[in-house]
Amino acid sequence: MKHLNLLIKPSSSNCNISCKYCFYSDVAKNREYQNLGFMSYETIEKLVIDAFEMKPENITFSFQGGEPTLVGIDFYKKFHEFVKKYKNENTGINFSMQTNGILINKNWMELFKNYNYLLGVSLDGNKDVHNTFRYNHKGIGTFTEVIKSIKLLQKNNINFNILCVVNKKTVENIEEIYNFFKTSRFKYLQFIPCLDKLSGEKNEEFSLTESMYGEFLDNLFNLWYSDFKQNKYISIRYFDNLLSILLNNPPESCDMLGHCSVNTVIEGDGSVYPCDFYVLDKFKLGELKDNTLESLITSKKAMEFIKSSLFVDVKCRNCTYFFLCRSGCRRHKDFENKTYQNRFCMSFKSFFSKNMTKLVEVKEWIRKKNS
Repeated sequence: MKHLNLLIKPSSSNCNISCKYCFYSDVAKNREYQNLGFMSYETIEKLVIDAFEMKPENITFSFQGGEPTLVGIDFYKKFHEFVKKYKNENTGINFSMQTNGILINKNWMELFKNYNYLLGVSLDGNKDVHNTFRYNHKGIGTFTEVIKSIKLLQKNNINFNILCVVNKKTVENIEEIYNFFKTSRFKYLQFIPCLDKLSGEKNEEFSLTESMYGEFLDNLFNLWYSDFKQNKYISIRYFDNLLSILLNNPPESCDMLGHCSVNTVIEGDGSVYPCDFYVLDKFKLGELKDNTLESLITSKKAMEFIKSSLFVDVKCRNCTYFFLCRSGCRRHKDFENKTYQNRFCMSFKSFFSKNMTKLVEVKEWIRKKNS
């Protein structure tokens, strides 16, 4: 194995805020036990031992939630003691955390610096947009607290990117949001389409239609393209991955590979799942206390998860843009009702039909620059 990517949920579904569109809250409500508890030292030690025993070339330990800082900083100090104790000399190690940022303070800065963490901080744009759906348990917007934490990261030169959930409000305000991110000196951006509930229920306040998401992609791309032409490059993950494909390189984003892999999720109680979107009882691979990590992620059940994603709708295979889209994320398809076409299919077709020439132009510029 070359690379082992572990998505660790040390706080399970516990969170200190109540985002209205939170997909993981919805996932947790659809399993027998909504909250699987804070991760114990025994569980994280077992995970570290098992990970290094697999002898991969590289391991990325990624902490997410819920809210991963809720477990407390002492948990992470103990985790790094285990890493130091069990690591292999030939295995590279990376650390990352996806957080709402609210609990981050000076004590966390030392940890992030010492171990060169990459932070993903959730921020939906300027104050009005962010506070629409991202608020605390009292219904108060969290923008001011998040910005305070981001400034602390900037002051301490901690690497971070911004994770922005794309919803109806984002579509309506994307130019304002993009310009806010620029003036705030945020250079690395991820825009993640909002998920409807597993039941298929849509929410009029934030749910995306195909036309909305297509409009969003087009408007965002042209804002980005205009800056690119002026030598003001900003990294937007989706566009970076499209360019990687055009340059005959593999995309790093799993939803653009054309099939699922076991993107290993470890919940608070040590139970293991194949994907962050499928931390559900029927997809559970097993528990660390009873199995090795390697046996779980190479199990028959894990392979069945991968195999089920290999089917691609015939309409997708015959599409002009399939080589770029690759049918997209499984979570945007209805496998229960055997509807395998991505729900944003028309969004992508609209975007590519309007902007393919510009994408190729940027690709050629990159190729010439690197030749």
